Amino acid sequence: MTEAFSPPKHRSTRQQAVALTRLMGLSLDENGVQGSLLQRAEQRIKRQQEQYQLNVEAVLNHAVGHSDNDLAGHDPDPDWLYQFLALAEKVHSPRMQELWGRILSTELAQPGSFSLRALDTLRQMTQKDALLLGRAVALSSTLNNEPNRKILLGYRRTAGYGGLLRAGQPSLSLSRFGLPYSAILTLREQGILFAAELETGQLSQGEPLRLRFLDQTLLARPRHSRLRIRYYRFTPLGLELARLVLDQSDSDYTAALSKLMSRDFALTAG
Repeated sequence: MTEAFSPPKHRSTRQQAVALTRLMGLSLDENGVQGSLLQRAEQRIKRQQEQYQLNVEAVLNHAVGHSDNDLAGHDPDPDWLYQFLALAEKVHSPRMQELWGRILSTELAQPGSFSLRALDTLRQMTQKDALLLGRAVALSSTLNNEPNRKILLGYRRTAGYGGLLRAGQPSLSLSRFGLPYSAILTLREQGILFAAELETGQLSQGEPLRLRFLDQTLLARPRHSRLRIRYYRFTPLGLELARLVLDQSDSDYTAALSKLMSRDFALTAG
């Protein structure tokens, strides 16, 4: 059985390089490479194809595990399925294989759920990128009945009564919750978050704002009408991929956000 290359711990760089050459079909000893060029090429291709087969089988097994016995929709688009399998065979990380399995099970149940662009974006994501996406989703929420997910940063308070009431911009540091600004930049580059920081329109005093996190809801009632919520917003592509990692909210983040907003908002559980 072929296994993906993983540099062993406590080995020299040379030992790791030798292990990689053997994985690629080369056989090294003290006298150099054995076998003809054609034989080595055939061996490398054989091992590569074996690994591709193992990869796609792992993805399909995850798809079976995430599927149920509900009646499926119409068959997935043949071009979509061809592209999916061509990309899935090159997914080596077990965590990423599970994500691809979830995509397939969702697409079989609801064809059209994931675009080819989403597949191409996921193809370029590393396991670290997938963890960042999971972090972003864990911090996200929707406002009132809007379907778009947002990561709330805080809010902006404008001055009032000729400056007697001070302006301010109370904010959370997302790096405290595993999402530093470098991660925001990465998610922007991948097209998962919009490039600009955004804010709501001016909120009405006393009118409840429903913050729906993954596993809880808060009602925030502005104490005055000089407030705007600040946030990062998921793109349509980001919303597609966010469906793969919907789990539970970060309770530390929601607690910190509630504490931050409590000065200018009356907060209750929704």
